[in-house]
Amino acid sequence: MLALVVAACSGDDADSTEPDLAATSTLPPTSATTAPPVFVGDAGSPFCALLEEAAVDEALQGDGEDPAAVADAFGTVVDVLQEAATLAPTEIVADVTLVAEGMAALDAALAAVDYDFDALAASGAAPEVLAAVNDPVFADAGVRLAAYRSQVCGL
Repeated sequence: MLALVVAACSGDDADSTEPDLAATSTLPPTSATTAPPVFVGDAGSPFCALLEEAAVDEALQGDGEDPAAVADAFGTVVDVLQEAATLAPTEIVADVTLVAEGMAALDAALAAVDYDFDALAASGAAPEVLAAVNDPVFADAGVRLAAYRSQVCGL
């Protein structure tokens, strides 16, 4: 799932207390097996500028075994997605919001285990986190975000 978010936000083509992400947002129907919608918009918009300027690629180049590097990378991704949700055009605001909420929930779950992926996998939160990030609604939102980024922003 992190790769989907990176593709959506970068230059390359849940914690148990978190709400059910699929239930908190209403999104247009699509699936990973259908083509994303065709978007039109302003490539010079603040939303596109944020995605172009975001240092998500660089943040995610860090050492996945170093908890501090993982914390920094997730912090960058969450910050960019949360800002993007405030700037998103109407047709993808629900998608960007859902992806931002999902990544914030994953960040919170990782923070609870000191950004140790093995500890998260062994924790009681693992099934809920996996269910949330593997939810087709979440994946579809990422697909639509990536499509907008590519089609409109030209990134």
